[in-house]
Amino acid sequence: MKEKIKIKAVDMVRRIRDEHAQMLTGKSESEIIAFFKNAGEAARQRAKSRQSTQSLSQQKGYRDRE
Repeated sequence: MKEKIKIKAVDMVRRIRDEHAQMLTGKSESEIIAFFKNAGEAARQRAKSRQSTQSLSQQKGYRDRE
């Protein structure tokens, strides 16, 4: 039986929020917007990379069964 993983979502969100607040203290509005825009783009690229990797591994697994 798989072990259940407990995620303390509220604590995690608060930690991330506090880290961002500390990093962005003293930054201008445009610098803050750029920070989140860049973070979003990086997340999209990681997701795209993971998706293509999964797709390739699934295709390979399919070919191996033929």
